Amino acid sequence: MDYSKGKTLTDYEKYIRTEELLSLQKSGDELACNDELTFQMIHQIAELHFKLMIQYIHLADGCMKKNDVHEAAQQIDRVNMHLDHLPNVFDMVKVISPRDYHTIRLALGQGSGQDSPGFNEVLRLGPTLWEPFKALLDKRGLTPLDVHKEPGEHEQLFRLMQGLIRFDENFQSFRHHHIQLVRRMIGLNTQSLKGIPAQALERGVKYEFYPELWQAICDLTDWTGSSYDTKPLE
Repeated sequence: MDYSKGKTLTDYEKYIRTEELLSLQKSGDELACNDELTFQMIHQIAELHFKLMIQYIHLADGCMKKNDVHEAAQQIDRVNMHLDHLPNVFDMVKVISPRDYHTIRLALGQGSGQDSPGFNEVLRLGPTLWEPFKALLDKRGLTPLDVHKEPGEHEQLFRLMQGLIRFDENFQSFRHHHIQLVRRMIGLNTQSLKGIPAQALERGVKYEFYPELWQAICDLTDWTGSSYDTKPLE
């Protein structure tokens, strides 16, 4: 569908490259069903979100290696902003009926959401932020538990640590949201396009980027004494 045919492009259209952008979807006569355009565009939108997240992860990594804790925390906040938004993007897929969804899936050939390059790159990069964060702690002779004990004394490190925990949590939540979408549109007691049981997706939700940071929360609970031998209120 060519919206710009026969007219002069504005500077906005030239800069955003709207002609190229809007030509990246199937034309009307190529669609397996009307909602295939919805399916294709939602997944393209998601890939753009992932592309930004990947940039922010790389920037956060570089900032930590330069000892710029404040800027690293800001970049992780940006990652989390996109992860907060992505479930709503994929919710738009739910306007498609399960019957039409299967028509679209057959048009995918052997394609699958498991092949998303953006998702898989975020999955690969996420854990790599632990080492530069640990280096920041080691440089100061601290552990994650130390930061939890005195968050006011280590305000920027605490903010960054909380951002990383939230990143891990948000990514796990996003994966769970995707499972619910698969359950609604495809079902879990079936086979995915890759011949892998869709239930295998559930195992991915339990994968943690930063197990050391989750353990530090447990350690703080034990250190405060609130995990055992609590007294009833009088």
